[in-house]
Amino acid sequence: MNKSVPSAFINQLLIYTMVMLVFTGSIGFGTVWLRHEISLAANRNKALQARTLEIQRHLDQLTAEIAAEQNPDALIRKDSEMRLGLEPPRPEQSEHVTGDVELRLAAKRGRELSVTEVRPVVFRRGGPH
Repeated sequence: MNKSVPSAFINQLLIYTMVMLVFTGSIGFGTVWLRHEISLAANRNKALQARTLEIQRHLDQLTAEIAAEQNPDALIRKDSEMRLGLEPPRPEQSEHVTGDVELRLAAKRGRELSVTEVRPVVFRRGGPH
């Protein structure tokens, strides 16, 4: 079977066209898949942000409830309801602290650690004497 030159050229052209169609189709498929993944990530991000806001609202609500329960009037009322017989603190029993309490406590703890006595270690032959 002898193939003529024009039919061989047409076969090659057809094969190259098919390869180009497959190549461009795979690029299009990849682009669609990537956009879908971006959309899924954006939806997950929105859900996480909504959950974060919900948790923050819940924390704010709990903080407000704790502050209401720590109010001196509420503590006095609870004391009378439970008949505990507690007395409010006298002014000399409380100390008002200004500044960051955590830094102050860390500095105090650092001073306590640095005040410890350090004695040199002496090695003697024959055991301790």
